[in-house]
Order: sequence, then C-alpha cells, then structure tokens
Amino acid sequence: MELIRKQLWLVLLLIGLSGFAFVWLVIPREPEIENVWHLLAKLVSYLFIIGSISFFPNKLKYGHLMVYVPFLVFLGYLIPRVSFFGVTGNVIVTNFESVGEWYTLLYLLVVQMINFTVSFAYRMGGGTPGKTMKISLLATVTLFSGFLDLAFYTINPVEIPEEGLIYAHHIIVLTGTPLSYNETIVFALCHLPLFLFVMWMPLDRWFKRISERVQNREQQKSVPTIAS
Repeated sequence: MELIRKQLWLVLLLIGLSGFAFVWLVIPREPEIENVWHLLAKLVSYLFIIGSISFFPNKLKYGHLMVYVPFLVFLGYLIPRVSFFGVTGNVIVTNFESVGEWYTLLYLLVVQMINFTVSFAYRMGGGTPGKTMKISLLATVTLFSGFLDLAFYTINPVEIPEEGLIYAHHIIVLTGTPLSYNETIVFALCHLPLFLFVMWMPLDRWFKRISERVQNREQQKSVPTIAS
C-alpha cells in the first residue's frame, strides 16, 4: 500500500497521458461534439491528469524547477502554434489593422498571465519568495532569449523569409538588425549563462539578510536612549 501511495501520481499520469494521446490522435479536432463519449474521453483524461498533479511529490530538492517545465511547453509549442494560426489566418492576412490587438492579447497578456498564475499558485502552495521569483525570472529569460521565435519556424510548416532573416522585434531592439535563423540560435544560447545565474542565485538568503538588517534597525530605534 505504501508503494501504491507513493506512486499513485505516476499511475494517474500514465492513464491521463494515454487518454490525452487518444483524444489528440483519434477524436476529430472540431468545436462540435458529435458523440457524448468524445466529451467523456476528454473529461476523464483531464481528471486523471488533475489527480496526478494533486498527488505529485512536492518535497523534491529542486522541485521548484519542475514548475518551470510547463513554460517550455507553452513557449516551445502552444504559443508558436497559436501565433502560426494568427499569422496565416484572418488576423494578419486579411485584417492587418488588428495585428496590434492580437499581439497585445497573446504576448503581453496571455503569456504573462501564465507566468503570474503559475508563480502565484506556487507561492500560495508554500513556495519561498526567492524560489517563486526564480520561476518567473527563468520564464522571462526564456521568453526573451529567442526560444519562442526559433520554435515558430521549427514546429510550424512555414519557411524563413526569403532574405533569411527572423524579424523578432525584441531582438532587433537590442541588435539593431534582424538576425538569421543560425544567428538567432547563437543569440538564444548566449542567454544560458544568464539562465544559470538566475537559477543559482541565493535569493532567499539575500532576502533573509535584508529582512534581518531591517529588523535590527527597527529594534535599535525602539531601544530608549539613556540621558547622560
């Protein structure tokens, strides 16, 4: 029973992922629900994955880094795919005036709200201030590293523009010019030292020292002085 209890999250995850694979590969990707069992398959898979998350062991030494992993899925697949349909669909091709609104909603609201929601959930679950901040900072470094821009041209059926340049505005503002695909890879790799620096920063230790200094100053102010 002890083994089952400890591995329950894994059993639930395997069942949930199996259900997800079935939904992804077999059930038609349409907004209409043609059969009730299509909905049931989606709900059951969803519930098993929720159960796996609920029973996931949260006492791992570097467990807070696991919270960062979903950002790789968001920035490496989901957001680039949504961007692809925005670029090749009605947003940019036939309604260019709405590009700014589409960009703002997707990149400035959706992406950031994912960051804030995950970090806030981790903090509410007992995460320390330093580790909570690291989660958001690591996600931010990944976002601006060019990882998402590379993913767009890697997972989507699109080709790099004829001039061979990737027009990523957050990169252009730093380099002054668009970069090629290979140059963007180098640009992204240059962020690895920054990523590691953030990951190993002893933020909680720094916050503790700052808090102790503030408390000491307050205590010193509260001590009455003896008149000579």
